Amino acid sequence: MISETQEVLKISLSGDWSMSGITEKFPQLVQYFERLAGSDACGECQAGSSGGVPEIDLADVTDFDACGCQLLAQFIRNLRHNGIEAQLTNISDAFRSRIQFLGFERELNLPL
Repeated sequence: MISETQEVLKISLSGDWSMSGITEKFPQLVQYFERLAGSDACGECQAGSSGGVPEIDLADVTDFDACGCQLLAQFIRNLRHNGIEAQLTNISDAFRSRIQFLGFERELNLPL
C-alpha cells in the first residue's frame, strides 16, 4: 500500500517475502514502481526536497529470505535508475541480519 503525506511518500510492505510468498508481491511492486516513476517523486528527489525520498516500510513483513531480498533489491535498483532514492524503514533486527548475511546492505541502502 502507498500512502502520501506532504512530508513523505510511504510504501508499506506486508506478509510473506520468502520464496513461497514473493510471486504475489511482484505485481504489487510493479504497480508501486509505475506510480512512483510517473509521479513527481523523481523530480523531488533530484531537487533535494526533504519529502522526496520514498520510505519502504517493512513493519508488517512476516518472513524475508534471499528471494525477498532479490525482489526488493531489484525494485530499489529500478527506482534508483529512474532517479528515485528509496529508504527502508522499520527493519527488524532479524531481517537486518539476514540482509547483511546475504550481502544486500548496499543494494537496499542500509548503513554499513
